[in-house]
Amino acid sequence: MTPSLMNILKDNTLTGDNYVTWKRKIGLLLQSEKHKFVLTTPKPPAPNNESSIMCRDEYEQWKTSDDMAKCYIMATISDVLQQQHEGMESAADIMMSLEEMFAMKSRTTKREAVTAFMNLRMKPGQAVKDHMMKVIAHLNIAELHGAEIDGETKIDMVVNSLSDSFDQFKLDYTLNKKEYTLQGLMQDVQSAEKILVKGKVKRFIWLVKLLLLRPVKRSRNNRGKSNLGLSRRRPRK
Repeated sequence: MTPSLMNILKDNTLTGDNYVTWKRKIGLLLQSEKHKFVLTTPKPPAPNNESSIMCRDEYEQWKTSDDMAKCYIMATISDVLQQQHEGMESAADIMMSLEEMFAMKSRTTKREAVTAFMNLRMKPGQAVKDHMMKVIAHLNIAELHGAEIDGETKIDMVVNSLSDSFDQFKLDYTLNKKEYTLQGLMQDVQSAEKILVKGKVKRFIWLVKLLLLRPVKRSRNNRGKSNLGLSRRRPRK
C-alpha cells in the first residue's frame, strides 16, 4: 500500500457526521486497490470437487478482495462502529449497514446546506469579496454532503444572491449569458463594485460643490435682527 493510501486510512475515520466524505474516499481507496467490485458483485458459489478451475479462481479472487475490502472499511471506522460490524459476512453488508445508519442524516444535512446556499443574499453595503467567500463556503458544505449542482446553476444562484446595487450587472448577465467560473464571476463583480463606488464618490463631490456654490439666503427676520444688532442707540435727551 502506498503512503498516500495509508494517509487516507489514518486521516478519514468514519464517526457519523463525515459519512459522505468517508464513503467517497473509501470508494476511491477500494477502486485503486482493485477491490471495489465486491460491493456490487454477488458472491460466487463456493466451489466443489466438480467445479472448473475458472470457477475456483473466480471464487478465490472475490473472497480475497472481499476480505481486503472489509479490512479497509473496518480500519477507517470508529472503535464503536467496528464492534457493531465485526460479525458481518461481507464488505457489502457492512456498507449497507452504515448506509442505513448515516445516509438519512446526511440527506437532511445536505438539504439544509443547499437551502442555506439558495437563501443566501448579499447585504446592502457588504463587500463583494466577503459575500463571495460566504457563498463559496456554503457551496462547499453542500457539496461535501453530496449535493450535485452543475456549474451554470451555481453561477445563476450566485448572481441572483447579489444586492439590488448590482441590478445592471444581473441584467447584463441574463441578456448575454456569459460563461463564468466562480473565480471569474468574483473578479467581474468586484470590477462592477469599483464602478459603483466611484459613481457614489463623484455624486457626493458634486452635491458638496452644489451646496458650497449655492448663495446663502437670509430671512427678513434674520436681517432685521442683524440690523438691530449693528445699529447705534440714540442718546436720551
